[in-house]
Amino acid sequence: MRTYAKCIIVLTIFTILVILYFNPKTRINVKSKALSSINAAADKTEPKVSIWISVTKIAHGHLLTKFRRFFKSLVNQRGKCQAVFELNVITDNTSRPTVDSVIYEFRKQYKEALLMLVYYDFQDVLKIVENKIEPLKRFFQSSKGSYYSDDVFYLSPALHLVAPSSLKKAIIVDVDTEFQSSICDLNSIFNNFTKTQLFGLAPEMSPVYHHILWKWRNYKGDKYKTQKHSNFNGLNSGVIMSYLERIRKSTEYNRLISPEWISSAVQKYLFKGHLGDQDWYTLVSFERPELIYRLSCGWNRQLCTWWKQHGYAETFDSFAKCTEKIHLYHGNCDTPIPPK
Repeated sequence: MRTYAKCIIVLTIFTILVILYFNPKTRINVKSKALSSINAAADKTEPKVSIWISVTKIAHGHLLTKFRRFFKSLVNQRGKCQAVFELNVITDNTSRPTVDSVIYEFRKQYKEALLMLVYYDFQDVLKIVENKIEPLKRFFQSSKGSYYSDDVFYLSPALHLVAPSSLKKAIIVDVDTEFQSSICDLNSIFNNFTKTQLFGLAPEMSPVYHHILWKWRNYKGDKYKTQKHSNFNGLNSGVIMSYLERIRKSTEYNRLISPEWISSAVQKYLFKGHLGDQDWYTLVSFERPELIYRLSCGWNRQLCTWWKQHGYAETFDSFAKCTEKIHLYHGNCDTPIPPK
């Protein structure tokens, strides 16, 4: 009888372990220790700005330079903001020591800044989001091995699965950005979101989507053939405001991230994307514009001029024009950010 009881206990424990292992809602604990890197005490009651950035393969010299400029500008442009900056870094084991060294480099220079540093392991993050981002990779990847084939370009739409469930809002930025204004000013724009808006992105400032949609424009007829500027210019994902709390509750988001919806939208617009998550945000803006808050171009002033040398020399400046105050430069295409 005693042996039978032991067998029942062992079987019960085994069953529980199997359920926990295969339950898709079970999350991997990807968060490493949160550091009070720059005078940020754990008991501070100041408001918090949650900033997310992916920094992988930083051993390449140009990425290190970009991260240094990003971090320096983030802290240097604090202004009068009293919020704690929670910098969430998605990185790999090889890059993390380099990221640490950059943080430490500016630690003494900006002692007044409140900064909490949180690391997430890149591979662990992929395990959590892989089911969500698989359709994005299927439809918005030009070719394996190309620049935008890297998984890092597909993470942002599924950030709500990675971030703590208590986190309501997040700002996601590319590593090749440099702040000219305080990120607190950007964070305050969440207050301008309507009740339906889930994401905030600035317009794409190149003719890339004008180019991608040429077949669709021809199919639609003369009205669309010559149309240069409209909501069909698309969005740029160098800066993303993500309303995590709403995304978690949104059944519409789950529909829009599904393979079925993406396939339908791709076919509708004869769309051959190659820019990762940015293509998905762009299609959402075409079909469900009420879900997207359109940021000023000044909060994502893109500098890439690649298309100017590839067929759009005469019209490029009309796409790239931004008359708003510049709050953030985005040096996409490895474009140098202008010195101050």
